[in-house]
Amino acid sequence: MIVEIAGRPAEHVKEALAKHLGALNDVKDVEVHTLKVSEPAPIDGSEGLFTCFGEADFEVGTFGRLSEIMFDFMPSSVEVIEPPRISMDTSEATGLLNNLSGRLHRYDELAKVANFRVKQLSAELQAAQKAPEKKKTGSARSTPSAAGAKKAAKKAAKKKVAKKKK
Repeated sequence: MIVEIAGRPAEHVKEALAKHLGALNDVKDVEVHTLKVSEPAPIDGSEGLFTCFGEADFEVGTFGRLSEIMFDFMPSSVEVIEPPRISMDTSEATGLLNNLSGRLHRYDELAKVANFRVKQLSAELQAAQKAPEKKKTGSARSTPSAAGAKKAAKKAAKKKVAKKKK
């Protein structure tokens, strides 16, 4: 499988990808043959972003197990080298499809919650932008300006000094 990551700085991108792929060594029922991480390359047209690719060559016992690894590691590309033909019994197919369905529902739920939150924040931002307009139309004396507050502080300080001199 090939995994790609993007970010900055370049060193962090490479380290993060190496750590991500290295976690494959700790996955149960996976025999890792090789892990390779490329050097980070700048992304054209971006402001200092880098991309890095990693390749993992490994073996798993079942197609269902491979699908779980795909969800966990989110590769950009996968190549099944062998066996040349894959078959599974109905219980394995059912498990795979239910896992896929469950994850899709969770991602859909997250997307809906994020969309709701964006709408909520947008409404709050619009309300906050309208608030200064209300202050401008209200009484000028209702909220003291920064300059007015400074003058009042200086005046109070002068009174305090005058009292001490007496």
